[in-house]
Amino acid sequence: MSSHGSINCRCECWPNSRHENQLERAIDETAKDINTIYFPFSIRGFLEESFPESPIRVFVYPVRGPRKYWFMIKDNEHIKPYCMLAQTAGTTLERREFYDCIREFRVRAFGALDSNRAHLIIGKEELVKAYTCLMRNVVCDLEESNLNLELFYMDEKQCRRALNDSQPESRLPDGYYFDEVDPLIEGDLINNTWQHAKDGDLEQTIAKLVRLPSICVRHKGSPVAFEMVDPAGFLNNQFVFPEHRRKGIGAAVESKLTQRCVSIGMRPFKTVSRSNQSVLAATYTSSQWTHWKENDRPVVMIFQEWTVLNR
Repeated sequence: MSSHGSINCRCECWPNSRHENQLERAIDETAKDINTIYFPFSIRGFLEESFPESPIRVFVYPVRGPRKYWFMIKDNEHIKPYCMLAQTAGTTLERREFYDCIREFRVRAFGALDSNRAHLIIGKEELVKAYTCLMRNVVCDLEESNLNLELFYMDEKQCRRALNDSQPESRLPDGYYFDEVDPLIEGDLINNTWQHAKDGDLEQTIAKLVRLPSICVRHKGSPVAFEMVDPAGFLNNQFVFPEHRRKGIGAAVESKLTQRCVSIGMRPFKTVSRSNQSVLAATYTSSQWTHWKENDRPVVMIFQEWTVLNR
């Protein structure tokens, strides 16, 4: 494997010929660190082939000793690839070292440092900003757009409480009830409510509804609210039709879905856009969620989309 610059940054790629044991170890190493919260569910899904539309490769540096940087590409069948960047808790970001790791990752993941393949980068603000700096120097056919978010997760106590919660049904108003989604019939309806939906997202939405936990609320037989899980593990596309809002249905949907996730061994987490002040305010005060903070300040996560320039 090639190295770049003055630092010999040689990332190890999983899977390889011994991948099953390595990926099991990767789950153990990432499961308890909030910095790597995106990794365990994706790796487990790959090993169990529970979402074959999203094969993954995981890269770590250094190869030996405590892991410092984690990278993952989810090479999605229907939509652009997701790439996750993470730095383990307690390690110091060495910018030159991290730049070399990014170079190595891009060569291994995309085949060339200057690849113009569209993709989505997910990571903490300082890591994504470093990625942006490098990209602006090596790629001229892509442009980026950022979505700034805050992350919320459920700790062990909150997971136990969710598992034992018998109240979600009673939170629904009269005439409303929980039900399963029909992916083939209702997938298009659900996808059309997703504000970020693009080409391929209908197929991705149907796959999520078929293979991963989801929930909907019906009224007179029709779906009026729903939420699902992304193959990266986070809660995704909570939506209540406007005429059914302000009745507590969205909160009930989320409680029911988190209960379902915990029951199958998932650790629920979600991101909320920093521009969505009403949802942020409600989540800040919710006993259901723990806010990811460092030094008593919210950690900013960035979803950074790289798309081909229209010239």
